[in-house]
Amino acid sequence: MSRRKLPPPLILQPPVAARPAGPAPRPPSLPLGGTHGVRLVLEAADAAAVEAAAAALKARFGARFAVTGRRRASSGLRMTASLQVTADEALDAGAPPQEG
Repeated sequence: MSRRKLPPPLILQPPVAARPAGPAPRPPSLPLGGTHGVRLVLEAADAAAVEAAAAALKARFGARFAVTGRRRASSGLRMTASLQVTADEALDAGAPPQEG
């Protein structure tokens, strides 16, 4: 009876860089000064609540908010919309709240 050889120990190492060493890639960011759209999905069993939420967003953002689609299903109403935002607004929305 021969015994099987134990496999070599597992050593975890960082992956080898596929690209030649150079400046580190920058994280994705929004170009400054541009306007970009954000896709919104409003969905609920109560169709009136979805319509009211869309109306409130339209009243708050005006022409920057537009409903792009409505779909009724047995589970309720699903509404897709677009909101135009600037890079500053997007960065402000992602910032932690400030106290004081």
